[in-house]
Amino acid sequence: PPVQAARAVEPRALVVGGGIAGLYAALAIADHGYPVVVVEREEAPGGNLTWLPRTLEGREPAELLEGILADVEKHPQVQVHTSSEVVESTGRAGRFRTVLRNAEGVRRTVDHGVTILATGGREAEPDGFGRGEHGKVLTQRELEKALAGGDLDPAGLESVVMIQCAGTRTGSRNYCSRVCCPTSVRQALLLKERNPDVGVWVFYRDMMTPGFLEADYARAREAGVHFIQYTPERRPVVEAGAEKPGVIAWEPVLGRNVRIGADLVVLAGGVTPDLPAELARAFGARLDEDGFFQEADSKWRPVDGVREGVFACGLALSPRTVAESLASAGAAAERSLRILTRETLPVDLRVARVRQALCSRCEQCLDACPYEARYVDPEKGLVVVDAAVCQGCGSCAAVCPNSASVLEGLDDRRMLESIDAALGKALSL
Repeated sequence: PPVQAARAVEPRALVVGGGIAGLYAALAIADHGYPVVVVEREEAPGGNLTWLPRTLEGREPAELLEGILADVEKHPQVQVHTSSEVVESTGRAGRFRTVLRNAEGVRRTVDHGVTILATGGREAEPDGFGRGEHGKVLTQRELEKALAGGDLDPAGLESVVMIQCAGTRTGSRNYCSRVCCPTSVRQALLLKERNPDVGVWVFYRDMMTPGFLEADYARAREAGVHFIQYTPERRPVVEAGAEKPGVIAWEPVLGRNVRIGADLVVLAGGVTPDLPAELARAFGARLDEDGFFQEADSKWRPVDGVREGVFACGLALSPRTVAESLASAGAAAERSLRILTRETLPVDLRVARVRQALCSRCEQCLDACPYEARYVDPEKGLVVVDAAVCQGCGSCAAVCPNSASVLEGLDDRRMLESIDAALGKALSL
């Protein structure tokens, strides 16, 4: 039998999240002439760039954000809905239908061909280390805001202790956030520039300074910043009872514990995603064990979801720098345009189909399909295949007890012929 017909494409994109990555992806799509709807739950777009004083690459976030917001505001193909959220979404690649709701409770339905999840992330709250017990124990974000706002004068500091992996790479956040170590190095350099006499100690498990950020680490060592490694079994302990918090830690070179009286203790708690599980389920996306967007393939499809037509970028994917977030936004836009630029979705020649006469409606194939290409037709009560979503992996055929699920071009006769040919060639050798 012939394969199912491809479905028409709605030439509109929906971007969930108005941070720098979401806005950049929206502009990239709109510049090709396709309408984009951006949904932002906060009162104003911008995400983390609204408070970040500088990027790890040395760019001015305020200038970067101001330029992108100006382009978004004047672009006729971009609509931004602030103080809004996604209520529900139905449909599949090429033709989604999503319901939005604003702060007043007014609902609006948007038809769109693709979805980009750019919900971003936030600084994770550190666990332990005197957090909440002493006012001198800060997070990296709190230190950034205090320095940028003039609430903290480095000239009045004598000693600062920074503790990396404070609540991350263990327990429920057992991953490296990548940006914490470069941030601590940059903050240490900033403190040294404003007060060369301040003592800065950085306790770390592994210093992660990828790429050219390694040069900042070398500069920090030359400036007199002390880097001391610790193990999970011998984590630093913060004494928060006194006026000045003390940090007790094992010094591997001296082979004994040392105590440092600190004017400030700065905790690097890492990055946690802001992608709600309910929102991911609404678009058929999956989350990995750490709550980030689960890509279809980390190498070949790093911004695609397992469901066709759903993409992600920025911190929704994984911890990353601003430059890396923008790169992923551009990739998500390009992958979206692959669908939006077509009038109909192409169908792979090797897709699954259902022999309805043999199908017992056990629905084992629905659970086995990693792309959610199979569903039960509510009117006919039959298991059907969305040919535009099916990737021809064969998982459905492998679990079907009645051989009702088959792949076009891979029937039993052709498979047996291939086996015979392979065995015949092997025997001839």
